[in-house]
Amino acid sequence: MDTLKSLLLGLVFMPPLIGGFTWILQRAGPWVPIQLWAFFLVVALFFMTIYPVVIAPLFNKFETLPEGTLRTKIEELAGSLKFPLKKLYSMDGSQRSAHSNAYMYGFFNNKRIVLYDTLIKECSDEQVVAVLAHGR
Repeated sequence: MDTLKSLLLGLVFMPPLIGGFTWILQRAGPWVPIQLWAFFLVVALFFMTIYPVVIAPLFNKFETLPEGTLRTKIEELAGSLKFPLKKLYSMDGSQRSAHSNAYMYGFFNNKRIVLYDTLIKECSDEQVVAVLAHGR
């Protein structure tokens, strides 16, 4: 099923990307490098914005981390580091891997943290917080 989803995403996103790239090559003249740089900057910012809210949920299940000691400790860590944490999720990473992981994403004052379910299951609260503190 993931292969089909990936294929459909490619069918949706590749034609406009290739079209934009080709259009710049045909019309930019001596400004090709600057216009391609600007084009790919916009594309990268676009995908960085939509990936966590549109694409990633197609492949994994995200749930808000429930209230509890782990959530409290993470929020305290974020507060002490002045990290503008807006949302805290757990993800079903165990569906694809046995690795424990966590990641942070977001722009400016809209940061989010995602913890793999394997990290939550295999580590103590203190270890999870240490993993996040290391990533900062």
